Amino acid sequence: MKVLVTGGSGFIGSHVVDVLIEDGHEVLIYDLAEPVYGQKCEYIQGDVNDYERLIGSSRGYDAVYHMAAEANVNIFYEKPVISNYNTSNSAISVLECARENNIGRVLLSSTEWIYGSTGECEDTQITEETNYAQNPDHLYTSSKIAAELFCKNYSNLYGVNFTIMRYGIPFGEHARPETVTPIFINKILTGGEITIHGEGSQTRQFIYVRDLAEGNAACLKPEGRNQVFNINGREVITILDIVRTLEEIIGKKARVKFIENRKGNYKGRFISSEKAERLLGWKPKFTYREAMEKYVKKILEGTR
Repeated sequence: MKVLVTGGSGFIGSHVVDVLIEDGHEVLIYDLAEPVYGQKCEYIQGDVNDYERLIGSSRGYDAVYHMAAEANVNIFYEKPVISNYNTSNSAISVLECARENNIGRVLLSSTEWIYGSTGECEDTQITEETNYAQNPDHLYTSSKIAAELFCKNYSNLYGVNFTIMRYGIPFGEHARPETVTPIFINKILTGGEITIHGEGSQTRQFIYVRDLAEGNAACLKPEGRNQVFNINGREVITILDIVRTLEEIIGKKARVKFIENRKGNYKGRFISSEKAERLLGWKPKFTYREAMEKYVKKILEGTR
C-alpha cells in the first residue's frame, strides 16, 4: 500500500514509518521537520494545516496516518490556540484531503486521556466502548476528543473510513528529552533532583515505542476499518514505580522532591487493549521492565 504519515519525522511517527517500511508499504513522510533517523522513504516538507500542499501531496495514497499534533501538554497549557490548531484543526485538514482524494482510510493517533481521570467514573476497566470524559480537565484532552469526533463525522457524512488509535504513554528511542522517562534517566545519571507533582501515585500504562509502532501498523489491517483501538501497555505503573525501576537498572539512588500537584494532571485509570489483540492479533511484546532495560542500555551506550 501507499501510505502517507503526517508527523513521520517525530518520536512515535519515525517508529511507525520503520514498521510500515518493514511490512513492505511505500511510505511518504509529510512533516515540517526533516527525517533524522535514516528512514529510506520519500519526504515532503509541509505544514499539515497547509491544505493545498497537503492535498497535492496525498493524491494517489491508500491511507494516511495522521500523527502530526501538539504532543506536549505543557505547551498546550501555555499556548492553547496554536496547540489546538495543530491538533484538532489539522485532523479536519487531513480528513478533507481524504475525502477529496478518495483515500481509503485515515488513521488518527489519539490518547487514553480522552477517558478522563480517576474520580470521574467508577469503572474498574475502560474499553473502547467507555464514554468520553464528560468534564475534560485539560485542553489537550478536549482537542483530542474533537479530532476523534471529526473522524466519526466524516465517516457518517462523507463515507471517509477511519481508525482511531488511543495510545498509552510511550517511551523509548527518539523520545523528546522533555518527556518524563528521559528526564528521570538524565537526573539519576547526573545526580540531579527529580521533581514529582503530588505524591507520585498517578498511574500510567507505559508502552515501549516499538510495541506501539507495531500496534499502529496492525491497525492498517482490514479488520481495523472504522474501529477504535486502545494501543497501550498491560501494566499499571505509578510515577514512583518509574523512579524505583530506573534506580534498579542504573544502580544509582535518585534524588526526589515532591511538590504540589498541577491542575489537569492526568491521574490514570486501567485501559484495556484486549480488542486490539482480539481483532488485530496485536499485543505488547515487552514488559515495562524489559523495555526500560533496552532503552537505558541504548542511552548508556550513546553516552560512552
